[in-house]
Amino acid sequence: MSATAGKARDGRELSLGELVALATRDISLLVRQEIDLAKAELARQAVSAALGVACLALAAGLGLCALIAVTIFLGELITWAGVERFWSYLLTAALYLVVAGALALFAITRFRRLSPPERTIQSVRDDITFLRNPTSAANGAAANGAAANGAAARGTSAAVATPGAPAPPVAGSLPVAGSGG
Repeated sequence: MSATAGKARDGRELSLGELVALATRDISLLVRQEIDLAKAELARQAVSAALGVACLALAAGLGLCALIAVTIFLGELITWAGVERFWSYLLTAALYLVVAGALALFAITRFRRLSPPERTIQSVRDDITFLRNPTSAANGAAANGAAANGAAARGTSAAVATPGAPAPPVAGSLPVAGSGG
């Protein structure tokens, strides 16, 4: 805040309204600065992404040309081995279909493993909880910090504690109804 230790420039105590106005102004400034920072970072990333997309499109075009050449090569190779030309190109197409099917199955299994960004969602929920009730969230952060310090002293790993986040489950324990876990 611009006023030092809750005192105005003329030495008098600030009223509650003035303190709220200062806090609101400072939070508004902080949010605007965060948005400006995000815009600057995204602008740099957009230029980099555009160059990446252009190179990827060029690579895809060259890859398509190579695929056509490989298709002709395989068809002619099978023909050279003694198979009729139409059967050799049909076998080449069947080979491509088998490879495409295997790649599609691999992609489907990878997509099924995707999940929402749970840590980010929890972090945003914790931030909202903190903004709604900063004193109880700060007390929870102190307790989580103490737990992490105790785990470090024991030589075990502790999850990164966020304000208001529930404690991670202990190995072998079952979640208790109503505990949020």
